[in-house]
Amino acid sequence: MRKAPLAGLTLLILLGGIAAVLSTELARDLYRDWKLNRYLSELDGVRRMPDQAVVTPDGIALATDIYLPDRNSGPVPAVLVRLPYGKTRYWEAQHWISRFAPAGFAVVVQDMRGRHGSAGVFAPWPNARDDGVATMDWITAQSWSDGQVAMVGCSALGESQIAVATQTHHALRAIMPIGAGGAIGSAGDLHQYFGTFEGGIPLLAAAFGWFSRHGGKTGDRMAGPEDTDFAGSLQSLPVRGMVGRVRSDPTDFDWLLDNFEDDEAMETAGYVGHSAEFDTPGFLIDDWYDPNVNATLQLARMMDRDGALRHVVIGPGEHCDFGHVFTAGKVGDIPVTGPAIDTSAQLLRFSEHLLMGGPQPDLPKYLVYVMREDKWLRTDAWPPDRAGKQQLFLSGRELTANPASGARQFRSDPMNPVPTIGGAICCTGNPDLRTGPLDQTPVEGRSDLLIYDGAPSDTAVRLAGPVSARLWISADVPDTDLVVRLTDVDPSGTSVTILEGALRLRYRDGFDLPGLMTPGTIYPVEIRMGDIAYLLRPGHRFRVHVAGSSFPRLARNLNGGGDPNTETHPNIAEITVHSGPDTPSRIGFFVLPD
Repeated sequence: MRKAPLAGLTLLILLGGIAAVLSTELARDLYRDWKLNRYLSELDGVRRMPDQAVVTPDGIALATDIYLPDRNSGPVPAVLVRLPYGKTRYWEAQHWISRFAPAGFAVVVQDMRGRHGSAGVFAPWPNARDDGVATMDWITAQSWSDGQVAMVGCSALGESQIAVATQTHHALRAIMPIGAGGAIGSAGDLHQYFGTFEGGIPLLAAAFGWFSRHGGKTGDRMAGPEDTDFAGSLQSLPVRGMVGRVRSDPTDFDWLLDNFEDDEAMETAGYVGHSAEFDTPGFLIDDWYDPNVNATLQLARMMDRDGALRHVVIGPGEHCDFGHVFTAGKVGDIPVTGPAIDTSAQLLRFSEHLLMGGPQPDLPKYLVYVMREDKWLRTDAWPPDRAGKQQLFLSGRELTANPASGARQFRSDPMNPVPTIGGAICCTGNPDLRTGPLDQTPVEGRSDLLIYDGAPSDTAVRLAGPVSARLWISADVPDTDLVVRLTDVDPSGTSVTILEGALRLRYRDGFDLPGLMTPGTIYPVEIRMGDIAYLLRPGHRFRVHVAGSSFPRLARNLNGGGDPNTETHPNIAEITVHSGPDTPSRIGFFVLPD
């Protein structure tokens, strides 16, 4: 007799829980709609034409909103924003509408194929080129269009611009990609593919974070579960299938892992290869602590080669920072006190110049922020023409002007990896994983991390250009990873990251020539650490770290020599760094004099 009331109570609790969930989701949707309506009401005189269908040649309807300017007395140029995050509610889309529509542009905001209101199946980026071209064809056929199109947006919104810009569409007058280095494929021998790799190693925290949260391939299934245990999930093995263990619907995480060495598949998927050409004027923006800023600079070099590059601005922040770093007054543990630049205003002026005949922006080809000096550097080349190459050799435990003989060893255990402290990381979904340039002293006592110290500098040293390390390495395993970090050590001993790079050693001869190592054989290894503009102040010194891991920023190599993405059995690697006249391990950089 007592079971019935208990069952009834259980049912009531269950129904109450469902009602609470539904009311929470309903409240969230109502709040988003309220925010959207409020935002639209503040766009004085801008006329919205929602949910237009742009139909691609293969019959896919792309959901598209049009925002026409108040002073629409005749045909106007368009600014196209294509995105995977929802055309009406995503903050960046609203930002560009509020910037460009009041200035007389039609703003066209479109859900990418397979995302939100658009039909089809999403993937980065095999459809970006053709869908972008079809959309521009559609725009130029509208009565409100004057036949000119510009594109703007950050991250995925920028990478899709790069893909379209390789197609030489007659209407495309300007591209303004921000933080879009993930568009790079084999170009520049970077092989970064959607920002998923560095030196052939999966950028694990970022890739897992993005695909587990945003990787849905059809409009009925966008986001992943809200209760994902990011830190715990990253510990699981193998790497392949990691996203599938937290969401049941398919994503492109495993496809990227499986096809890393297939240049042809990656170029078919829309990533920029060696042969890509550009003829659309480009204004590129990025930040020093974006994980793909080196790829942005490679895209700039390719555009400059083709005569398409107009401006590059590199700020002091992180991925898609939009100047927030100046409001915060710091990035990571580095203060930022220099003057802010309204890059959105500069992009508007650039568009007005090219599409409306307005004045040209007062900008050099490269405008870069010098960290610690808190000044903007204007230059027409990168590295600047006056910057000279310098190098420091890893000798004993020191950084010296000349190589000295010696060797140092460390053991790299993938089950006890060197923990990541900050760095150029984005999109992890884990608020506990701090990003940016942080103090590294908490890991500097580990036996699996070698330290090489330079002498305190008598003068200021201004780095301006790429930094790389060339090390002579041997190991007792057929494959392992190297992580090299350059830090700035102040007189108090604080050791803050300047930048770091990594390489999976099977790719030491190039990503097109993977090969396992012979244990005990010494190999020269080049680690590209990226680009920076940074002032080492007098009394500070350079420090170099050499390790075999940085987890969870980078996926662990289990050191077995098999497929690193499917291996589950860990092997401890004994790694030796050799120094001397015949094995001159060194770090190289560009120094710009006053």
